[in-house]
Amino acid sequence: MPVAWLLPAAATALSSCLLGSWIPFRKFRIAYPVVMVTCGVFMIVVCRLNGFGLSEALVMYSCAHIALLLGLFPQRKMFKDILERWRRGEATDHIRPPRRHLAFFAVCVVGVLFAGFALTR
Repeated sequence: MPVAWLLPAAATALSSCLLGSWIPFRKFRIAYPVVMVTCGVFMIVVCRLNGFGLSEALVMYSCAHIALLLGLFPQRKMFKDILERWRRGEATDHIRPPRRHLAFFAVCVVGVLFAGFALTR
């Protein structure tokens, strides 16, 4: 059973490191892993209540992290630009991600989660 925890641990560490480098903001680097692990525990509880086994819930948790990373990959430069402008005191409210980035994010999340669901069945 300890091997089943390696995939979610690796996915959490990888997403924390990569998103921490894309969004170089200290508070984000501290809060992101805490929030994701808390949400992951909640997701595992919900999966268990709906009839999923523990290993299936852990696969879905890992797939959610992978989907998040893949979907946010095109926006990594925009994150750094927004943070630099915010630190200089400029307004950042007008900066919006392009629609193709949002569509790519949605396709990645849905696609990877469907793949994770297929792996659990």
